[in-house]
Formats: sequence, structure tokens, C-alpha cells
Amino acid sequence: MPLRVELLAVDLDGTLVDSAPDLAHCLDRAMQGCGLPAPGEARTRRWIGDGIAALVARGLAGSGGDPEDAALQRDALAAFMACYRENSFVRSRLYPQAAATLTELNRRGIRLCCITNKLHELAEAVLQSAGIRQQFEFVLGGDSLAEKKPSPLPLTTAAQRTGVAPARAAMVGDSPHDFHAARAAGFKFIWAVYGYGGALDPTPNDTVVPIERFSALTTAVDA
Repeated sequence: MPLRVELLAVDLDGTLVDSAPDLAHCLDRAMQGCGLPAPGEARTRRWIGDGIAALVARGLAGSGGDPEDAALQRDALAAFMACYRENSFVRSRLYPQAAATLTELNRRGIRLCCITNKLHELAEAVLQSAGIRQQFEFVLGGDSLAEKKPSPLPLTTAAQRTGVAPARAAMVGDSPHDFHAARAAGFKFIWAVYGYGGALDPTPNDTVVPIERFSALTTAVDA
């Protein structure tokens, strides 16, 4: 039986968009610009989920950079951002049937917002380039509020903004951060097991519905 929801908060990287190819391209460029080896896409996929600054820091650590070198951190982040602003949706792709799935959910009257730890400006750019920004009422990035996931603040803010009770809302995401944010906010959780995230630690009191592909949302939820 599908979950009855009025609001879906949808994560971006690893849930809606396979963004690792562009993130890896720019992380490789940034590391090489700092005289370090490129980590490559396979390793980059494991580092996605906490925002750009954390991704770059993990790239530096994984490539042998000095984690205490503030100038190196600053230069690497600047190089990454310069690249990513020009490559936010060049190699990346929506997961199969994602656009059609969002259209169907909207048709059913389910309200949609995008909640990501990616910087707001970059999240907006990805959604616009992918041609799906109009599907979402609003976007909350990692810098939109005082706290980001796994804090429940983005989700409770979305519930307040839409007037939807948390019990009638669900978070769709691929990572433990998404899950813990949903749990703390009182949202149900739909686990995108195909994404970048690791294992979860649900209790019997948690509502967790796994999906093997984004398009499975059409059977996982209903208004």
C-alpha cells in the first residue's frame, strides 16, 4: 500500500540526479591544479553528500594534501567552484524517468520541494539545466538556513512553509543524513537505495520505504 503524503522533500545528488560525473571532473581538476593526483569518479562518489566544502576537503585528504593547510583548502575550493559553475550539468544526468515521475506526482496533487546540502545557487543551476526546476515549489540548499541535513531544520522549515504536518510528509533521499533529518523532523523516509549513500540504522518506529529506482515513487506514494 502506498504511503499517503501531501509533501515530498526530494534530495538532489544521488537521488534525483546522478551528478557524480561532473563533481568528479571538477574535483579532479581542482586537485591537479593544486599539484595533487586526481582521485577519480569511483572515489568521488563515496565522498558526496555533505556539500562542496566537505567534498573538496575529502578530495584533498584522499589525494595526499595537508588537511591543516588553510591556503590549500581555499585554493582547491576556489578552483572547484570555478569549474563546477561551468559544469554543473554537463556530464550529469537525471535518473531514468525522473522528469515524468515528478510530473505525475504533481498531477496527483503531491507538493514537491528539493532539499539538498549542495549550495543553493548550484542546486538551482542543476535543476534549471535539467529542465525540472518548475516541478518544485522551492529549493533549500545547504546554505539556505542556519543548519543543513542531518539537522531536521530544512524539513521542518519545508513543513512550516507549506502548512503540511510532518506526519503527512516524506523525505526522499539516498544517505544516512537524509534519513536522520527525516526521523528528527517526523517525516517518513523513502530510501533511494540506488544512490550514493551508505547503510541506515532504522528502528521499528521508523517508516522507511526502499525504492530501487526514482520512478518507483509513483507506486510508493499517493495523495
